[in-house]
Amino acid sequence: MKIEIAKKTLGESAVFVLPVFSDKQSSPAELKKILENRKKNGDFKAKSGETMLIVPDDENLPEKILLIGFGDSKKIKPEKVRNLAAKMIKSVKKFEKGIIDLWLPAGLNKFGKEMGEGIELANYNPAKYVTGKSKEKHAKAEIKTVHLRPEKSDKQLLENVLSGVVLADVVNYARDLVNGPNNFVNAETLSREAVKVAKECGAKLTVLNKKQLEKLGMGALVGVNLGSEREARLVVMEYKPKGVSKKEKPVLLVGKGITFDSGGYNLKPTQAIVNMKEDMAGAAAVFGTFKLLKKMGIKKHVIGITPLTDNLIGSKAQKVNDIVTTFSGKTVEITNTDAEGRLVLADAIAYGIKQYNPGLVIDIATLTGACMIALGDRYAGLLGNNQKLIDGLIKAGEDTDELVWHLPIHPDYRKKMKGTIADLVNSEGSGLAGASKGAAFIQEFVGKTPWAHLDIGGMAFVKDPKPYDHKDATGFGVRLFMEYLSR
Repeated sequence: MKIEIAKKTLGESAVFVLPVFSDKQSSPAELKKILENRKKNGDFKAKSGETMLIVPDDENLPEKILLIGFGDSKKIKPEKVRNLAAKMIKSVKKFEKGIIDLWLPAGLNKFGKEMGEGIELANYNPAKYVTGKSKEKHAKAEIKTVHLRPEKSDKQLLENVLSGVVLADVVNYARDLVNGPNNFVNAETLSREAVKVAKECGAKLTVLNKKQLEKLGMGALVGVNLGSEREARLVVMEYKPKGVSKKEKPVLLVGKGITFDSGGYNLKPTQAIVNMKEDMAGAAAVFGTFKLLKKMGIKKHVIGITPLTDNLIGSKAQKVNDIVTTFSGKTVEITNTDAEGRLVLADAIAYGIKQYNPGLVIDIATLTGACMIALGDRYAGLLGNNQKLIDGLIKAGEDTDELVWHLPIHPDYRKKMKGTIADLVNSEGSGLAGASKGAAFIQEFVGKTPWAHLDIGGMAFVKDPKPYDHKDATGFGVRLFMEYLSR
């Protein structure tokens, strides 16, 4: 999407979008009377989210004028701007004009980034694989250019809006990865995609193949991969811009990359197996974050690790009661082949800690249905061993509307994950506190390193989207990580 400051002519675009506050009036002089009349007659009260379409009979004005209420100017918050910007874009896309003029009242100047995010996130086209007339219709609906018309000139405004658009564009990239089916998005294709991502951000890239994983002793990751025709991969990206102190310990981001999860021999029922292409949403968040590190000028040493495989059934597939030896040397009895995410994370995290000695670790994974049941699709579960890290992620979540909720790991939950004939079991089996016990398993491979675990089971793929989201993939985690790292 192209964002630019508009020229003086008011009617240069067919659609003019006019955000309106309920407690103050702001508009181009040519539209002042129209707005006054609508407010005076009570036709439009500018309540938050209220819209009105005006088709003026004046060749000097745009074909269509969309009024959108922003409510009381004193109650404007970032998440509200993001949501309302998304609503206005979804409203004008149906006109299929491609170019819009957007008036920005002075009260919205400081929310340029959120405005840009809402615009680009709502402009996302989820129908990547459609063809024919349907494809043409989606293409026509896309907003290609936004002409900004700020009430007050602000040198920083355009830069802030553009920053939001760039950020949201990468979220849309992550959405595409998660929406992509397994025959398009798998360990092989994601390994090739990692080459592009690393080149874009200037990161050092290492991709470990199955033989290398076996040699390193990553029995947990290799075990999950046994039923697959495609070999597992471990993608490692290291971003270290100039000026970063050699003494600074890196941030380690680990994203679960199960490109399709059948559940293995603990086969998922029909409804649960649908959309299991989403099980690599954690890896997508890490890929998206790395695409942004250089663009957003992040001056941090960041390591990204994504274990990639699908979890399938086959003659060689891992079976219940098999015992695997992890990279850390700990043994695990497989008590549930559908609790595979924690296994691949265990090897990836232990490898990352040993290889890079990070200052902190954050893993992100569609780990448990239990977390989805507990928190629904508006909060991700947050668990960990370091309160400062937890507080930082909570604050970043509040600022980006990628909300997280702190859940406990009781010492008894860790005891439940201890094995009888092996060091650990990967599933305790009671069905109680599933999110916490999944995190308790992962904690066994963290040691004393500050660590946080994000369970995004309910957030990565939704049926009830927020105004700026769409059904299916959300790209959750990219904006949260960028906000956290920018601090």
